[in-house]
Amino acid sequence: MPKILEDAVSRIKGRGVPEKSAWPMAVSAMQKAGNLKPGSLKATQQGAARGQMTRAQRNANPPGKK
Repeated sequence: MPKILEDAVSRIKGRGVPEKSAWPMAVSAMQKAGNLKPGSLKATQQGAARGQMTRAQRNANPPGKK
């Protein structure tokens, strides 16, 4: 699994959402953001790059901001 997806699932689970619901929520959000390929669990180039960032770095550099 791409690191960015694993991070998203863990943050969602941390809010008290059951794991079986956290996965589809995270996948949907990551696909909408362009971090995962549509209909897939494979990271896009953007998703792979954002997966290497810390959470603070991702917050400071939202997608689409140059």
